[in-house]
Amino acid sequence: MPPYKVLMSNLGYARGISGQFSHHVRYMHRHFYCAPAVQKHALGQLSALIAREDPDICCFVEIDKGSVTSAGYNQLLSLVNAKYRYFDIENKYGPTSRLRSFFVTKGKSNGFMAKQDFSYERIYFHRGTKRLIYKIELEANLSLFFSHLALTKSVRRAQLLEVRELMHHVPGEAIFLGDFNILSGLAELSPLLDRSGIVLLNREDVPTFTFHKRELVLDLCFCTRKVAALSRLTVVPQAYSDHAALVLEIDSPGH
Repeated sequence: MPPYKVLMSNLGYARGISGQFSHHVRYMHRHFYCAPAVQKHALGQLSALIAREDPDICCFVEIDKGSVTSAGYNQLLSLVNAKYRYFDIENKYGPTSRLRSFFVTKGKSNGFMAKQDFSYERIYFHRGTKRLIYKIELEANLSLFFSHLALTKSVRRAQLLEVRELMHHVPGEAIFLGDFNILSGLAELSPLLDRSGIVLLNREDVPTFTFHKRELVLDLCFCTRKVAALSRLTVVPQAYSDHAALVLEIDSPGH
């Protein structure tokens, strides 16, 4: 297993709204229409983070590929460059959902960009409104998944069980990153973690989401045990989003 570095970011659709209460009040209108200039500024801040961290692959949730609210602006295409030439972006809703074509939500997506041409596929949760999961084969025996889980607790529980099944049945080792929306806290993760051999890399005392004085651990990284033993997770604040980015570093065995 060679070393890998993975960045996962919830962009908040690059609205430039941080976790500050004043931002949410002052810039509330950006949820309904956000000028390209605002998005470009936020994406410039993200590009600076990517240049500093230099990951092999960048995974994004809440990224817009062009909707009414983003003035048709495709945010991923503005990030792709000669270094990150391989990419994909797709609507995050279920394959038969009407939200895929509704004018407000049809651009709301997940996506990734990478330095090399990793094999990937789009798969979907069986339950929920947000269903898209990316499965990316970093190598023959190492798979990377990422997604954005439901806001409804009962649906989220069902999705956590699906995450467990995906990580168990993929050949070799697995990583799963995403915004898990565990609004009730880490105790929600028991269906995924109990007697599963799956390890949560996040620390309970390091929040990844801020709204005014409320801080939560929502953006999570899970690994099978062999990968977990070789990995380090860093939480990196993002000025353009109320979520922090996750940076996962995986060392080669014996490093």
